[in-house]
Amino acid sequence: MHNYPSSQWLDSLGLIRGKPGNAELAIPGSPLPVGQSVDQWLPAPGETCHGLFQISSAADATDRVHGGVMRLVRTLNLMSQAEVACRAVVVVAGPATPCVLKSAAYRERIAEPSLEENPNAPWWNALRQQGVPVLVCLQALAAQGLSLEEVEAGIEPVQSGLSAALALGRHGFVPLNL
Repeated sequence: MHNYPSSQWLDSLGLIRGKPGNAELAIPGSPLPVGQSVDQWLPAPGETCHGLFQISSAADATDRVHGGVMRLVRTLNLMSQAEVACRAVVVVAGPATPCVLKSAAYRERIAEPSLEENPNAPWWNALRQQGVPVLVCLQALAAQGLSLEEVEAGIEPVQSGLSAALALGRHGFVPLNL
């Protein structure tokens, strides 16, 4: 274990320093978080974190999974391996909204016609199967010229992503911008 004097006060917060365990991944089939062999600050096992994962930036490339989606999956897997329950809600807004489109709409409007499916679709399905609600901002859809009918099944519309974030924040969900 390393000695980091400047961060010793974190001990008083209930965080622990250690290596992530080998518990089952929250999102099966996804990549492991890096740093598995490094001592790191982790929430205490048995605690429950409440995360509001806000994905609002444009994707780096239309033929790959949105970087925010992969950061979300890695975070949930890290929490799972640390045996920390994580109640998560995802809000997709702004230039990120195309990543929630059905594959046909994604291919037609965003990506190359040769792309078989929206690369984000399998991850949205995996998240929902784990009980993670995925919300999309209707204001952002309209601003992007997209319609609710083009959105992947199971993704829930909200009138405003910011209003949803404010409401969830009142219930202890910590906003994390991805």
